[in-house]
Amino acid sequence: MDQQQQDLFCFRSEASRLLLLCNTQLTLSLNQSDQDILELSQVFQNLANICSKLENEKSTSSKLDELHQQIQHSVNNGVMAFQFYDRLTQQLSHIQQTMDQLSHLIQDNDNLADEDKWQGLRTQLKNSYSMESEHQIFQAIMNGKTKQQALELHRQLEQQQHDDDVELF
Repeated sequence: MDQQQQDLFCFRSEASRLLLLCNTQLTLSLNQSDQDILELSQVFQNLANICSKLENEKSTSSKLDELHQQIQHSVNNGVMAFQFYDRLTQQLSHIQQTMDQLSHLIQDNDNLADEDKWQGLRTQLKNSYSMESEHQIFQAIMNGKTKQQALELHRQLEQQQHDDDVELF
């Protein structure tokens, strides 16, 4: 294999890594959305149950106040869970942007061997990310991790963050 073929192979490897990044981020986005949809379903099922209890309740106003607070809490949880849509659209937009830029870069043979353009693409992608999860996945993939390793690292960091948010009394 001559030097030019070796150089092209290196840049094809870079393209492959960026496509893997897109694939991993897409998988993460879909997994997070599935969890949020399940939570939303549960929230609205709880609201339906509370509403049924209210219809049947002929008790004191303190019981009605308690049920009202439960509804309020469920509605607030539902609204927060709907934020998944904003997160999902941001992530999918970044994936789309990466794929568009990568497609443009590899269309021209001169670009394949221009390391500055590849580094520029990486920098532009990294700077476009607004969520910590995107930065984590980017760094893991760029460091040579597989899709599964990157997702596992993200899961561990999310669990650690969740554990840190728990207050003990």
